[in-house]
Amino acid sequence: MIDLYANISMAHENDFDVIKNRIIAAAQCNADAVIISKATPKLSIPKNKQYVSIESKWGHLPYIEVAKKSEIDDLNVRKINALVEEIGIPLIWSVTDTEAAVWVKEHSNSTKIKIHFEGSKNIELVRFVCENWKEVILCNTDYDYTKELIQKYFKPTIRQNDLSLYHAPTKFPCQIEELNLSSLDIMKKEFKDCPIGYEGRTADIYPDCAIALKDVNFIEKYLGDDDTPEGPVLTPKRFYDFFINLNQLEVANGRI
Repeated sequence: MIDLYANISMAHENDFDVIKNRIIAAAQCNADAVIISKATPKLSIPKNKQYVSIESKWGHLPYIEVAKKSEIDDLNVRKINALVEEIGIPLIWSVTDTEAAVWVKEHSNSTKIKIHFEGSKNIELVRFVCENWKEVILCNTDYDYTKELIQKYFKPTIRQNDLSLYHAPTKFPCQIEELNLSSLDIMKKEFKDCPIGYEGRTADIYPDCAIALKDVNFIEKYLGDDDTPEGPVLTPKRFYDFFINLNQLEVANGRI
């Protein structure tokens, strides 16, 4: 069966009640794991935008200050760790840079980590992650580059089948014509020993449901709140609809 991951990272603003509700919703929607992003704002935000004033729940503040307040802190990570353990749903951290990965290493016992799309070309990050986690999820941004990373960083330290690769459209949200789903077929041929997955960034569930027919190993979709606007971040109801449709396609595909 295809594993379904619920990415609950969008606009939680480090509000534990929001995060808690999303984790519970993910479990209720039959997600196999939740994904939470961790970034270092001074590294992830372009310098020319860091001090642009934006509106937030804390009032008008420089973009970088809002981003810092929105990052999960030491107090909330302890609550998150306790909650996922109580519920019994695995937690996967998605990291954009080495500083964020170090923080995750110090504050979480999660055994699987995802290198965020934006960090996939960060060699320092890739090296640190492969030295500190046994199970790694990496975005395939370029075939030759990915093969080089596997040879240089992953094979000497972990078994290759502990490395999973995923395809993600470059835009968020993306249009159907930008999905480039043929990449999944090529990845399955080029990286036969690696589980292959897909990060869904479309504003609807049906193109991403069709990924089930590609015989991938996991699909990641974004999960928000009941009042989430229509878009690539799904309400719990739409996320559950996605699960139901995905399950039906798996039955039709003979995987269940």
